[in-house]
Amino acid sequence: FTQGDVGLAMGKLYGNDFSQTTISRFEALNLSFKNMCKLKPLLQKWLEDADKTMADPATLNNPLTSPDAIGRRRKKRTSIETSVRVALERAFLRNPKPTSEEIAMLADSLSMEKEVV
Repeated sequence: FTQGDVGLAMGKLYGNDFSQTTISRFEALNLSFKNMCKLKPLLQKWLEDADKTMADPATLNNPLTSPDAIGRRRKKRTSIETSVRVALERAFLRNPKPTSEEIAMLADSLSMEKEVV
């Protein structure tokens, strides 16, 4: 499993999402003592569960432990038309730090998702 897989799997199974960076820092012992103490039992439980899952072929069909469930979910790359890109660049030049509402209004006016803007 990659560090990213571990972080995502912990989120799906136990409700605590952790980034790849956090898992990496845990491995390198580069977290605060408090964070290490918080993370260790969760990672220990995940490791025990992962070992059991790999040892028992019947659990490989479990939707929560399947490679698809554990694997990274990535959004499709957004393509932005030239005219829309120019409009976004102009909006940024006018206001480099828009509020959430201003972003939503800009997204609506350009027929885009707010997350893309």
